Amino acid sequence: MKTNGIALEDIVAIVPKYIELRGNCTIAYDPEGQSYEIYRTVSTVLNWLAEYYLVDLRAARGFSANILAIRNLPPIPFNMENVFVPVKVRKPLFRNDGSFGYVNIEYVEDIMEEDATYINLNNGVSIRCLCSLPTVSRHIRNGHIIKKFWEGRSPVQTEETDLYGEYNQPATKWDIALLREEIMKMRETIR
Repeated sequence: MKTNGIALEDIVAIVPKYIELRGNCTIAYDPEGQSYEIYRTVSTVLNWLAEYYLVDLRAARGFSANILAIRNLPPIPFNMENVFVPVKVRKPLFRNDGSFGYVNIEYVEDIMEEDATYINLNNGVSIRCLCSLPTVSRHIRNGHIIKKFWEGRSPVQTEETDLYGEYNQPATKWDIALLREEIMKMRETIR
């Protein structure tokens, strides 16, 4: 799915920005460092990302919040390679304007503190944050913790030979007794 020239799988950071004659919009960055204006809010772009990755945003946030024992601003894991952490990048002018952008932890090169805190991405983009250096470091560290948990989660896999192997054996008296009991129960419920 493409949105304003950028494919959703290529988004490495999204930052809210007020654009003249458009209002509350989003700037999205790709792995090459190009920026794209999306004339929607950050929350809408997050919902698009969640839809693209087939992730329930509320459940993903709840999963992160449970593991980290935090209530506010948990990282959002879309999959193992795409864990986005929130960073405060502006002061909202109006109610319901978002102040947080989201950065993929895979692309964070370093964090610097000069007049403000800057997150430098490995594609050459520098994102100015209103949070302190320890706060941004904590958010990124939380993102790495969630990534480790996602790597530990593996889907349940069964081999077909295991599944059918037990059915190739003869029925025992115990199996027949269980079947008889189940048939009797079904017979009673039918009457």
